[in-house]
Amino acid sequence: MKVPAAVPRIRDYLQIMLSGWLVILCGTMLSAGVGFLVWQTAPPMYQSGTKLLIVTPGNATTIDAYYGQANAALRAPTFVQLARSGHVTTRTIEQLGLLETSDALAARIAVTPSTPVLLDLTVTGTDRELTRETADAVADNMVVLSRQMAAVETADTELAKVGDAGFAQRQGSMWQKVLEGAALGLVLSSLLVIAHGLVRGRLLARSEIVRIVDETLTDPNR
Repeated sequence: MKVPAAVPRIRDYLQIMLSGWLVILCGTMLSAGVGFLVWQTAPPMYQSGTKLLIVTPGNATTIDAYYGQANAALRAPTFVQLARSGHVTTRTIEQLGLLETSDALAARIAVTPSTPVLLDLTVTGTDRELTRETADAVADNMVVLSRQMAAVETADTELAKVGDAGFAQRQGSMWQKVLEGAALGLVLSSLLVIAHGLVRGRLLARSEIVRIVDETLTDPNR
């Protein structure tokens, strides 16, 4: 089955894009610039975090190490929930004088197990230094509460803080925004050029047909 002659082929689209390369280039660069401006003007979000070790006392034997790790893995979900509980968030808010609710602070806290005995704690915020202080305070309060829970429940598992919270890093990437803008500009400008080329091609073809018909009707020798 042959493709109708009037149907544009892939090489036709490529030729249209090649003829409009300047428009595509300008559209891509302009959109990349918009992405850069979005990055520069958007309110920055920072992230800081530290690590918490789930400690289970025991002897330095293989069997104790095995049961200690298993016990830590069982307690990990409890400590993950503890990070965003009102017990931790309320204490943190009072210590740092934060002007937000417990729920708002809890939404900025994330805890994920990286190993069966190690938890990654991260806190996000709009202020670089306050975000780091908040991460430290949350970790300290989790350690204190884990010890209180161990005493009340007569459990032998608690948390230990592995170093202070690190320097808060800004989330996202400038180049990511620039590339996203450039990609969007490339797609939109390419579609615009192709659409313009197809419409212009149809108009030229129609005008050519009209010209031939007019010449045929006016020329008696044809």
